[in-house]
Amino acid sequence: MGRRIDLNWEEWNPGLDTDDMTLAEVLATLPAANAEDVPEIIKKYENPESPDALPGAIHLNRHDCIHVLLGRGLHVQDEAFIIGVTMGAASDITNEHVDTFIRVSTTDYPKHWRFEEAHIASYRLGVGYAVDNLAGKDLHLIPLEDEPWQSMTVGAARKALGMSKHELRAYYRKAELLVPGTPASRRLDTSALRTDRSLNQPKS
Repeated sequence: MGRRIDLNWEEWNPGLDTDDMTLAEVLATLPAANAEDVPEIIKKYENPESPDALPGAIHLNRHDCIHVLLGRGLHVQDEAFIIGVTMGAASDITNEHVDTFIRVSTTDYPKHWRFEEAHIASYRLGVGYAVDNLAGKDLHLIPLEDEPWQSMTVGAARKALGMSKHELRAYYRKAELLVPGTPASRRLDTSALRTDRSLNQPKS
């Protein structure tokens, strides 16, 4: 994955109410990224071309599509959930792989990229969501960045992949309890009754 460098990256948050937009339309709102600046230690475990890549390793453009489908922004806490989902949906995931990722992301990753306790809680929630709802679907192998996926509405794509907004909101309510008060948690889409979810939500 890459770290976004556009000034609006903190504000970008697709939320879950993008059902009628195409995947391409939502991706067009995504801030710029620079994958070339990703440290080698991260590429070792998260780049699918690396011989040491962990299950669910995925290229940036496909990773971005999963951000849209799961309605998550670009904070590290959001990234942790996305990585957890892609790993948890991999057919070859094991508890050892989960433990390895937690170890390297909290100790070996450079300071700017290193996961903290709150991020690990979000990562574990992502793994749990995938194991409960997407087990063995290998999201990292689905060409979401290509057609016909790009022309599908987000709602149709979620349905095709077995992603339920009801289940996602349930997990996001858990996140609010486990990681309360952070900017990422405060803007999670946990209720269909909320009306403040938008691609241009003001910075918290």
